[in-house]
Amino acid sequence: MSETKVILNSANDLLLLGDAIRDVPLKQIAQTSLKGLRRQESDIDLYEFLFTNIIHQFDPREFEAEISCAILPELVCYLEKIQSEVQSNALSIFFVENLTILLKVADVLLKLTEYLTEKEDQCQLLRSLVIFPEYLLRCYTIVRKKYATMAHESGALDAMKTLYAVCKKLLLAFLELLYPRETSGRNSNYFRAIDHDEEYDCLEKVCILLANVGNEISPIDSLLASDVWKAIVRLCTDHAEQSFSRDRTGWLDEIVTILNNGIHSSFVDVRTKNEHSKQSTIALKLNAFFLRVMLKILTLSKQHAGVDTFTSVIRNLLEVKSCLRMKTICNELAVGIEQYLHIGYMAIVENSFRTESFPKVLSQYDCKKPEETHSFYQLIMHIVTQLVSNANDKVLLSLYCNRHHLLLHVCSLLKRSDSLFLHNETLYKQLLVHCSALVLLGVRIKDQAAQKKNVEVLVRMVLQEHYYTATFGIDLWSIFVRYHSTQLMYAYFLFWKKINDHYSIFTSRPKQVHVRQLLRNLFVFLPVTHKEKLLASYPATDSTNDRLWATLCPLPTEIDESRRNQFMACLEKRLLEGIKAWQQAPGNVRIFYEVLGLLSIAGAATKKIETSTTTLWISKLKWSAILQTSSAGSIFDCLERNAPGLSIVTVLNSTNAPALAETKPIVRYLILKLIKADPNQSTNVQSLFEVLLKDNAAFVKASAFHVLRELKNKQSPVANQLLSKQLSLQSQLNRWHSNTSTKLSSLRTRSDKVPSAILHRCQQTGKSVESPESLGSLMRNINSKVNELFPDDGDETMQDIDVDMFEDDSSQSKKRKFDATEEDRAGSAVQIDQCLKELQYHTFNLERLIPTHRLQTLQRGQLQTIIATLTRALDS
Repeated sequence: MSETKVILNSANDLLLLGDAIRDVPLKQIAQTSLKGLRRQESDIDLYEFLFTNIIHQFDPREFEAEISCAILPELVCYLEKIQSEVQSNALSIFFVENLTILLKVADVLLKLTEYLTEKEDQCQLLRSLVIFPEYLLRCYTIVRKKYATMAHESGALDAMKTLYAVCKKLLLAFLELLYPRETSGRNSNYFRAIDHDEEYDCLEKVCILLANVGNEISPIDSLLASDVWKAIVRLCTDHAEQSFSRDRTGWLDEIVTILNNGIHSSFVDVRTKNEHSKQSTIALKLNAFFLRVMLKILTLSKQHAGVDTFTSVIRNLLEVKSCLRMKTICNELAVGIEQYLHIGYMAIVENSFRTESFPKVLSQYDCKKPEETHSFYQLIMHIVTQLVSNANDKVLLSLYCNRHHLLLHVCSLLKRSDSLFLHNETLYKQLLVHCSALVLLGVRIKDQAAQKKNVEVLVRMVLQEHYYTATFGIDLWSIFVRYHSTQLMYAYFLFWKKINDHYSIFTSRPKQVHVRQLLRNLFVFLPVTHKEKLLASYPATDSTNDRLWATLCPLPTEIDESRRNQFMACLEKRLLEGIKAWQQAPGNVRIFYEVLGLLSIAGAATKKIETSTTTLWISKLKWSAILQTSSAGSIFDCLERNAPGLSIVTVLNSTNAPALAETKPIVRYLILKLIKADPNQSTNVQSLFEVLLKDNAAFVKASAFHVLRELKNKQSPVANQLLSKQLSLQSQLNRWHSNTSTKLSSLRTRSDKVPSAILHRCQQTGKSVESPESLGSLMRNINSKVNELFPDDGDETMQDIDVDMFEDDSSQSKKRKFDATEEDRAGSAVQIDQCLKELQYHTFNLERLIPTHRLQTLQRGQLQTIIATLTRALDS
C-alpha cells in the first residue's frame, strides 16, 4: 500500500481507494483533498466521502486536527459560492440545482452530527462545530430572501420547502448536541471542557453564528428562534465566568448587538406594515422575549458592555420613542409597541444606567434628526429621575455629573433644538426642570472638580450667541444660586458684574444681552441687605458703575425709599451736569454717550431733567453716520424711551434716505416707533417713511404699513400727504389690511418700572407669550418642580461650590430657598414686614398689567382667593 500512497495524484484517486484509505496518512489525504477541491475536480462527493466514510477509520482527534480543520473552511467557501449563485438573478435558471446541492450537503452534516454525538463521551470535537451554523445561516438567508420571488415556480417552491425542513432537522439536532434537553439524559453542554484559547474561540464563533441564525429564522419560525436563543443564553451562562477570567467579553457584546439589530429589523417591518394582526402581535411578543434575553446577557457580562453595544441599544430605543410620540401607526399597534418593545428597552436602561459604559455613551450620543433629539431629551429626563431617586449614591452621581458630564452634552444639543422648542412649549420647561435637578445633584457630590465642571458649563452657556442655549443657561443659574449661601450668591453676582463691565451700555450683541439678563435675575434673588450693599459699594456718583446700574435699574421698591431717592438724586445731578457740558461742547462724542447712558439708567425722571433734555438732541452730530454704528439700535431705543421730551424732527431732519436703507432692520423699526410717537409729525420725515414702506425686511415693511394706517386714522399730516402724493399707497394699504388676520402689535417696550427680560420663544403659534411678571410664569413653575424634586430637609446640608474665581473663604450653609434669608428668620415681625413689602410691590405690578392683559377666569378666581385670605388676616 505504500505504493498506493505515492500514486495519489487527485481527489478521484481517494474516492477509488475505499476501505484502503485507512493506510494513507491523514496529512496526505488532506493535501490531496485540498488540491482536488481547489481544482474543482470533485466537491460534494469528496465531502461526503470524507465526513461519512473515512472519518470512521481514524482517531477522532487526529481526524479533526488534520482533515476537519483544513477541509471545513473550504466547505464554507463552497457554500458562499452556492449562495452567491442562488441570489444572482442572472443564474436563477440554476436555482433548483443549487438547492439540490445544498440538500446533499445537509445529508453530510446530519451524519456528521450523529458521529459527533456518538463520540461525545470520548472527546469533544469543538473545532468541527462551526460548520453547522455556517451552513444554516446561508440556507436560511436564501429561503428568507428568495421565497417571495421564487414561490410562483412550483419546482423552486418545493425545493425551498424541502431545504427548510432539512435545515430545521439539522438545527434541532445541532441544538441537542450543543445543549441537550433534560429528557435526553445528558446534563451538560458540549463545551464542558474548554482548556485552551483555540477551544474558547470555537465557543465564541458558534454562539455568534448561532445568534445570526436566530435573527434569520425569527420572521419564519418564532418557536424555533426562541429555542436558538435559549441555547445561546444557556451557553453564555455556563461560560460567562470564564469570559472574565480570560478577559474576553467582546463576544457577549457582539451577541447583544446582533440580537438588537434583529429586533430593529422586526420593528421596522411591523411599523412599515402598520396593521394590527396576529402576525404583528407574534413578532412583538417574540421581540419582548428577545429583550429579556438581551437583558440576561448584559447581566451575565456584569454590565461591562462596550460603547458600541449601548450605542445601538440607545439608537433603537430612541427610534421606538419617536414612533410612539409621532403617532404614525395605528393605536392598537402603538399599544403593542409600548407594551412589548418600549417597556423592554426601558428595563435594559434602568438595569444599565449604573454602569461605566452607559453614561459614557449617553454623554457622547450624536442625535442626527430633530425627532431623535426629542426622544433623547425624554431619555435624559428619565435618567435624571432615576438619579434623583438615588441621590445619596455619590458614586452614581459622579458618573453623570463629573466623569461623563451629561449636562455639557445636553447643552451642546440645544443649538439643534430650535424647531423642537418652538413647536413644543412644554419640552423646554420639562427639560429645564430635570437639568436643574442634574445641576443640584452635582452640588451633592461635594467634589471640587465636579463643581468646577458645572460652573464652567453654566458660564459657557450664558456667553453663547445661540438664543436657547443662553436662555437655558440663564434659567439654570436662577435655580443654581438658590441652593447656596448668600455670600456665595453675592460672589457669583460680582463675577458676572466683572464680565458685564467689559461691555458698553450701547452694544447689543446677544451674549452681552444674555449677561445683563442674568445679572438682573441674580439681583432679584439677592437679599435686600445685599442690594443695599451694592448701592453703597458701587455708588451712582462714579461713572465706572454706570454699566451695572444701566443693567439693574429701575431699583425695586423693596429697597429703602430713602436710599432709592438718594440714588436718583445722584443720577439727576450728574445728568444735569452732563447736559450743561454737552450744551457747551455739542460735538463732544464722549459727553454725548455719557449723557445717553445716564438717561438709560434714570430716564426723564423729573420735569427738571425733561426740560433740559429737549435741547440735548439739537447738536452737530451727523445722524446719518450714527445710523451706521453698531450701537445705533441702543441709541434709538434710548431715544424712543425718552420720546415725550423729544422732537423727532431735530433728530431725523439731517438723515437722508440712502443712509436709512443701509441700517439694521431693528434700527429702521425703532425709527418707525419714533415717527409714530412724535405728536407733531413734519413733512421732513416723508422721505424716510417712503423708504420704510418699500423696505426689504418683511417685518419692517409690514410695521410701516401698520404705522401708516394708525397715522391715517389720526388724520396725521404726514399720512395724508403721503397718500395724496402716492395714490397707489392707498390700495396697498387696503390690501395689506385685508390680508392680515391678526393686527401687528409693536414690540414689547421696556417699562419704566420693571426691567425687561428675555422672553422664552418656545410658545406655539397663536398662544400668547407669558410676561415675566405673570402669575403663571415659567420660573414659578420651575421653582415648584424643583421643590418637589428636592424637598427641604432640616438636618441635611449642602456643600457650597468653591471655585478659584471666587473668594477662598466661601461659606458653607444650608441650601437657600427663594424667600428665605437669615434676616427673614430673625423674627415673625420682620417676616410680616417683608411680606407686606412684597405684597405691595406685586400689587402695584398687577395694577399696571391688568389694563393691557385682561384677567382670565382662573386668574380672577386666584385673585378673589387672595383677597379673601387677606380679609381674614385683617379680621383676626
